[in-house]
Amino acid sequence: MTAVMTGGDEITMRPAEEQANGLLRSSAWHRADDGRGFVIPVDPFRIAERLGTQVLGARLEREVSGMLVKEPAQDPVIYVNATDSLVRQRFSCAHELGHFILRATSRSDDSYGYIDRRGHSASHGTNPAEIYANQFAAELLMPQENVRMLAPSMTDAALAVEFNVSVGAMKYRLENLGIRR
Repeated sequence: MTAVMTGGDEITMRPAEEQANGLLRSSAWHRADDGRGFVIPVDPFRIAERLGTQVLGARLEREVSGMLVKEPAQDPVIYVNATDSLVRQRFSCAHELGHFILRATSRSDDSYGYIDRRGHSASHGTNPAEIYANQFAAELLMPQENVRMLAPSMTDAALAVEFNVSVGAMKYRLENLGIRR
């Protein structure tokens, strides 16, 4: 865990959240004009594009929300289920970006291929790679700094609209940050 200072407050981040926050602070995204927080809603599709990763909508199996496909010696491609709602597609894209970042930071060999799928088991919280990708997606789409700034004056539903995520995802984020129970 790492402690980060923001506006005088110390925020503790887990590694997946650190990676997502680092990506937000990079040239892949940008800070708000007032310097407080990041521009929201964060666009995971644009971030993927800036990282050289194509995102395509596809008719995937019903229980598969997204997948990251990497062919040997080629750039990875993220597929999101075109039949899912836009907020689900956004989370799936951010989740698959988490897999991409995790793999990119653990391997430098481009000669391998892989497929990571975000299916029903991704939400069960038992697979370490899925836990990482979910934490990464939550921080990317709902940056802790912004959530802590806005949560005191907004309802869960209003926050979900502001961040362009589902109400369920926002409630879960608020609980994980210890803001609401």
